[in-house]
Amino acid sequence: MNITMIDRCGDFKQGTMYATLSEIESVLGKANCADDTTKVKHSWGFEVDGIRCGIWDYYGSHKQGLWSVYGPLDTLREVFPGKLIEK
Repeated sequence: MNITMIDRCGDFKQGTMYATLSEIESVLGKANCADDTTKVKHSWGFEVDGIRCGIWDYYGSHKQGLWSVYGPLDTLREVFPGKLIEK
């Protein structure tokens, strides 16, 4: 599995992931996408084997360990094994 960071996060929410900020940063590093700072504090854009994915918080959802995700959920489960990722 090849993860490449890109400067484009998800277009829309396709699912929810339950994780801590440090768990995401341990895989992807610090948030790398500029986003609407009135709504989003942390946002990542990346590709997994050429498939575009994204993760972001929404209005402080990261404080409850909830993240919006974009991309195939099976792919995201491979990147974050053991994390609950649901539609």
